[in-house]
Amino acid sequence: MAFNAHIRIGAGALLAAIGALLAGCATPQQPSATTDLTLFSINDFHGNIQPSQPTPLMARVPNPATGEVKPQPAGGAAYLASALTELRAKYPDSLVIAGGDLIGASPLISSLLRDEPTLDAMSRLDITASALGNHELDAGLPELLRKAHGECGPTECLWPGFKGPGFPYLGANVLDAATGKPLLPTHVIKQASGFKVAIAGVATLDTPHVIVARAIKGIRFADEADTLNALVPQLKAEGAQVLVAVMHEGGVQGPGGEANDPSYACPTLTGRVQDIAKRLDPAYAIIIGGHTHQAYTCKIGGRLVVQAGSYGGWITESHLKLDAAGRVLDAQAVNHPVLQSVYAPNPALAALVARAAALTAEQRNKPVATLPHGATRHPKAPYGDAPLGNLIADSQLAFARKQGPADIAFINQGGIRAELSVEPGKPTTMSDLLAIQPFGNDIVALTLTGQQLWEILQRQLPKGDATPRFLQPSSTLRMRWRAGADGNPELREILVDGLPLNRTRDYRVVVNNFLSEGGDAQTGFKHGRDRAVLGTDIDALVELLRTRPQAVDEAAPGRIARE
Repeated sequence: MAFNAHIRIGAGALLAAIGALLAGCATPQQPSATTDLTLFSINDFHGNIQPSQPTPLMARVPNPATGEVKPQPAGGAAYLASALTELRAKYPDSLVIAGGDLIGASPLISSLLRDEPTLDAMSRLDITASALGNHELDAGLPELLRKAHGECGPTECLWPGFKGPGFPYLGANVLDAATGKPLLPTHVIKQASGFKVAIAGVATLDTPHVIVARAIKGIRFADEADTLNALVPQLKAEGAQVLVAVMHEGGVQGPGGEANDPSYACPTLTGRVQDIAKRLDPAYAIIIGGHTHQAYTCKIGGRLVVQAGSYGGWITESHLKLDAAGRVLDAQAVNHPVLQSVYAPNPALAALVARAAALTAEQRNKPVATLPHGATRHPKAPYGDAPLGNLIADSQLAFARKQGPADIAFINQGGIRAELSVEPGKPTTMSDLLAIQPFGNDIVALTLTGQQLWEILQRQLPKGDATPRFLQPSSTLRMRWRAGADGNPELREILVDGLPLNRTRDYRVVVNNFLSEGGDAQTGFKHGRDRAVLGTDIDALVELLRTRPQAVDEAAPGRIARE
């Protein structure tokens, strides 16, 4: 009986098992488990540890209290730290990544201390890695490596207790010109949300065009997409399951472009990011950018491409929904404005800023002149010149003429880093002026033929719907241009001191050393003869404003006009 009972029980269990199996076949297969990976990113901080004033980049952000859309104070190290802490509290296993230019072209509060306070501030944000920005190389690679290693300068650390940023700068395409080997780390791999995440970084290929040549002597910059694509096998061999591309390169949004596009279509986005994204290996789950100071959340070819404005005014929060193999099932992102009206400043970072302010106060607060009004750096149609660029060019021409003959001066728009803001009755200080021109560029006089000058001016005319970006001229130049019948732009008139440009005579031209070496793709200036270094750009601006404050009134736009 026992034996028979055992048989019956076994048969029952077997039937039950078969029934369960058949029932399971009839049930739809359950989806694979998914995991969310959260990334936070910033870019183009440029040493702006002190809270910034309202900027045009913040113009589309409504005031939380009133709803009014207008420029608002944003950024600053202490507010950035608080915002990042609050946002990350929901995602403790997230990573923070930077798109480069955290230092360089910095206000005096940071630059006077070799940007060491900024790197100290960045070390407290738990940044995993940063792409190398062009401005990180302003003082050369050895100086950057000194800072990255937390080492003191030639004599001492200007910032007490300086220990470096605590994260690597990535530059997979920054190569020794002689050996072709990378001069910086190419990537890092971190564990996050259960995945091994590889962060691979590159500098912009255009670095040689946006930095003085002496700062990158012996360095070659390879194509961003080609370099990142070549890294994929190595990253996978090292066990990386999710690949993140961070690059100091980006795009520019046209009219109507928003910091957050719900559709991710970004129809007005232009720039090199488009080409790079289309050529980049699909193994990369996301592209985090920089360089263009734009805030956007877009998708190119279905892949998320993001950037967080500049100066700590934005933080990008990106979410990747991944399957068990690390493949992206969905990707979403949002740019959060770091409004000073919303976040309380982080006490430790506020103390850091206060200490930097105290150490630099004497030099920053030196008065220069009391001016009738400020000047903007942004040209407005139909003019291609702006008051601040004109003022700077005028100052350099006047400075040069005290030392010898000079006909025209030019300043590149990228060399003007801030507005000239004036409070009635208060003097403009050295800090105000060095925020505008922070590079300490030399002024160089050189000789060009009229034909060479014509070619320089012709080459900068915008093609198609491209945004004009003209050299800002001194008062001695007048230029008119138009879009030709075939769509190609053409020069209509160039006057120098009121006379038509003579292509056969020589002209003495004044530019900064960046332009004289072919910077900003202005290679025509490299042909200049009889070069002479005259002084620094900031000395020229200070001298003009001290002796002739009314020069601000004389810098009105209209020197470059479109017909």
